[in-house]
Amino acid sequence: MTFRVYIPVFAFLTLWSAWLPARPAAAITLEECLNLALKNNPALKEQQLGLHQADEEIREKRARNFGSLALVSSYTHYNLPRTLAPLTPASIATDPAAVATSQDLFTAGVVYELELFTGFAQTRSVQIATLQRAMAQTALKLTREQLIYNVKTLYVNILAQQDLAVSQAAYSDALAKLHQRITRELEQGRKARIDQLKAAAEEEKARAALTRIRGNIRIMKAALASLLDIEPTFTLSPLEISPEAMSPVRQDPSGQIQGLDRLRLSELTIEKNRKNAEKAKSALYPQLIFSSGYGQNFGPNDTTNLHSGDWNNQEVWQAGLNLRWNIFDFGVSRAKIRKARLAARQSELEHRRILLELRKEIQEAVTKINTALSDHVSARAEEELTTESAAIEQVRYDKGAADINDLLQAMARRQLAASRVTETAYGYLAARYYLDYLLERGGS
Repeated sequence: MTFRVYIPVFAFLTLWSAWLPARPAAAITLEECLNLALKNNPALKEQQLGLHQADEEIREKRARNFGSLALVSSYTHYNLPRTLAPLTPASIATDPAAVATSQDLFTAGVVYELELFTGFAQTRSVQIATLQRAMAQTALKLTREQLIYNVKTLYVNILAQQDLAVSQAAYSDALAKLHQRITRELEQGRKARIDQLKAAAEEEKARAALTRIRGNIRIMKAALASLLDIEPTFTLSPLEISPEAMSPVRQDPSGQIQGLDRLRLSELTIEKNRKNAEKAKSALYPQLIFSSGYGQNFGPNDTTNLHSGDWNNQEVWQAGLNLRWNIFDFGVSRAKIRKARLAARQSELEHRRILLELRKEIQEAVTKINTALSDHVSARAEEELTTESAAIEQVRYDKGAADINDLLQAMARRQLAASRVTETAYGYLAARYYLDYLLERGGS
């Protein structure tokens, strides 16, 4: 009985909750976006794995200095009987017929090899692996800085477009009301048809611009969501941009570029290529390898042996040094050395190019900051003037002292000035973020 009573109640609650309006998702802040990016971004995780790979590469190169120990075994069937190990005449003088011979020879043992001298190739390999590890760590820092800059830039650009969308929507609504008003006055014979057409055209233009802005917002939110590895259903918390906090850059920050990871990475590349050139020279030196082995040869005596069918075994071991010196290879080694030296020279030129490009980009960033600040001050003054001008033109149009063109131009100038205020304010922030990125202080 109780079961039948609760069924309708549960169904009612389910349907009622389905009709409730969905709660809006809490807006995420810029700091929360940065934390999500640093935690979830696949590119950053990939760089972290690259650092672990570099650690394993160092372990591998260092382990090669200790040689290798291997278990070996074999089975060979011969058409003629063989002794289990080479014998001297003295070892078979006592009982030649009892010497173990077999057509099925089994071998089992261990072999140890160690490269004693490789022309310093092994030493250079360890040094190169260490440099690669430092390069991987530096690349991870640069990827982190790049990610922080991208998140900040997308964040402020989305906010800028959202503010523009609000402003554009208000402008579009104002044009729609103007269009409706002119239509009513046209029906009353107080306005001309041309005024209605011009107002309608401006309304459609404003509506298309609003659609374009909203499309840009969706695109940028999708890009930001991919960096954060989340769904693009979030809302962003607005940033407080105080005009008093906006200040120009008065000192040249180019002197701060020494020690930046971007330059350090190119310096490490130079050092790595130099080590590669030194490693290539190892082919001109002799290679000395120590090898040793210990094992057992065993097998059944063949039918011609006095003890046919009996299994015998023989202990065998050896140790030796192998010397290999490539004295002539038709210029192959020399060509490799020249290629490595050219690569080192290329990396030196690349370092110089990066240094010059970094200085240029810093100057551009400083210029963008100061220009955005100047444009923002100008846009705020223009907004005040155009707002007053639009109000005057509205009054003149209502009294018949001005035509529709004057009013629409005044409204458009006010909207353009308002848009410039928003764009220059967020443009100032974006330029600041860019300078921080170049000076690698975005995460600080």
